[in-house]
This record gives sequence, structure tokens and C-alpha cells, in this order.
Amino acid sequence: MAEQLKVSRSSVREAIRTLELQGLVVSKHGSGTFVNTQSLDAVTTLMTSSLGVGLDALEAQLHDIFEVRHLLEPQLAALAAQRATPEDVERLSYILVEQQRQIMEGETGVDADTEFHFALATATHNTALVKVVSAVEDVLRQSRDQTLQQPGRSQRSLDSHRHILDMVRAGDHMGARSAMEHHLTAVEPSAVYPDAVTSN
Repeated sequence: MAEQLKVSRSSVREAIRTLELQGLVVSKHGSGTFVNTQSLDAVTTLMTSSLGVGLDALEAQLHDIFEVRHLLEPQLAALAAQRATPEDVERLSYILVEQQRQIMEGETGVDADTEFHFALATATHNTALVKVVSAVEDVLRQSRDQTLQQPGRSQRSLDSHRHILDMVRAGDHMGARSAMEHHLTAVEPSAVYPDAVTSN
């Protein structure tokens, strides 16, 4: 994980420790770290109450939010590629058609952007992941509409979503993981680091 995120192992350990202290994950000696499925309602309440406290506070915490996304969403995309049904793929495809329509009509596409990530979580058929992603997405949506107004930003988001869908449709879990990592590093960071240079 440290190698994938290009950070030190201590940074990963600290991030996991923070998640554990907040009750989002549980560590089992000899087995690994897992999403806490024992009290998901409490977990999602904690996330939305601590993060959803206004735009200024949200912007100050975006870096932390995206660290969580980097830890979670590439594996989520890989799992969706392994488990998505034809109906899941059809739904994801429809959402991207809607995202394209929104962009062509001069909108940011934020509604479809948010819906795509939630539908991807649903395609894992893991109720724990669906609840966690739902909590994060509700918070992130508050900042997306503004960041998607940056020139070319909406189209970059759509293009990377299409690549993720291609990998899910092909059942390529490694490709889906890589596509999601690209989405988070080449598209999302402009919301966290306004001066960052992004590529298509």
C-alpha cells in the first residue's frame, strides 16, 4: 500500500491508526485491517458529523478525505470488476451517458459524478463498503460542484470514469484498480492542491 500511494510505511500506519481510533476499521493481529462492520450506522454518523461542518472546514479536511479515498477506492474498483453483474455495468454506463449530457448542457456533471462512485460501490455487493462510500460521497459532493467548474475538469472526470467502467466491464480487477488510482491522482487532487498540474 505504501508503494502504491508513494508514501512512507509510517504514513500508512498513521492513517490506519487514525481510522481505527475513529472506529472506521478494526485491526486483527495476524489477519490484517478490515472495515468495521459492527456499527456502520455509528461510523457513517461520525464521518458526516465530523466532516460535514461547512465549506471552510471541509476544504481544510479535503486532504484527509482524499487519503481515505486513496486507501479505499482503488480496491473498491477492483472488487467491482470481480463482482459486477451485467445490470451493474448497464447502470454505470447509463450514469456516464447522463454525466456527458450534463456537461454538454453546461453543467458540472456533479450529480452523475457522485452517482457513479456510489454505483461502483454498489457493484461490489458489499453493504459495508456501500455505507462507508455513501458517507464520504455525501461530504465530497459539497466541494465537487466548485472544483468541477475548473476548465476541462468535468471532461477529465468523465474520461477517467469511462476508463474505470471499461476495466469493470472487462472484469480486469488490476486494470480497474489502476484506473481508479489514475482518477484520484490525475483528476481529484486539484480540489486539494489548487496549484497542482493535472493531465488527461
